[in-house]
Amino acid sequence: MVTLKQSLTATISLVSFFLGVIPLQAQNGETTFKSNCAVCHTVGGGKLIGPDLIGVTAKRSDTWLIQWIKGSQAMVQNGDPDAIAIFEEYSKIPMPDQNLSDSEISGVLDYIKSKGATNVSAAATDLQVPIKSSDNANGQELLLGQQIFEGDVRLINKGPSCISCHNLATDRIIAGGLLAKDLTNVYTRMGGDAGLSGILNAPPFPAMTEAYKNKPITKDEIFAIISFLNKVDKESSTQSVEVASSPLLTWGFLGFAFWVCIVLLLWHKKKWNMVKQRIFDRQVKSR
Repeated sequence: MVTLKQSLTATISLVSFFLGVIPLQAQNGETTFKSNCAVCHTVGGGKLIGPDLIGVTAKRSDTWLIQWIKGSQAMVQNGDPDAIAIFEEYSKIPMPDQNLSDSEISGVLDYIKSKGATNVSAAATDLQVPIKSSDNANGQELLLGQQIFEGDVRLINKGPSCISCHNLATDRIIAGGLLAKDLTNVYTRMGGDAGLSGILNAPPFPAMTEAYKNKPITKDEIFAIISFLNKVDKESSTQSVEVASSPLLTWGFLGFAFWVCIVLLLWHKKKWNMVKQRIFDRQVKSR
């Protein structure tokens, strides 16, 4: 038979358990948020690449948010009006699908809820935004950023240079790779110092994440790269149309056309001077 004391003990333990689970889940959610979401979002720190998430759980259901976080583009393609509106508002920059379980996402949502709609500056201290604005970068920092971008100076942790995948429409450097998006106006497009700092500190894109895995870019390198990209962005309106086009594509096409012409000329000559034709003519004469 259960005594009153035992019942009270069990009740207190149960209440303590549930009171402890919620903060713990929010704490785990904070860790997940900082690892996966803080590159593009804040919780009370203002708009970054994506929207400030303070109060988002009051605007959308947990079910909708879980679905959005797991596959935002699928929702856009399926015609979800809220998903389309968000996609359009943020310049059609797709949110990368997050490989998180429902429980992990629920932890993130609990963390966001724990901030409350009035705590608008709680997450600002978590952002790794440069103290010095890239607008105030000196000539040496700009040069370092350019050299890092084009690979003349190797990153300290041996990560790949930016130009191997990205192009800039500028006469400061040669044309770059076309494997990833052109970065000419990335400074404006991605939210300036704060947005680019977040991306370079913790790359959210799969290819970039893999390329810099265990090869983080240092703070000084990040500032130099951002400063250079800021400079290129501001100069982009003065660049000529010729600079904006890729000379690699132009010369590649011309080279291809040249060799095609050579092959056609050689083939044409062989066509009218075939060995088989000479043998045939000789056989006809010998009859």
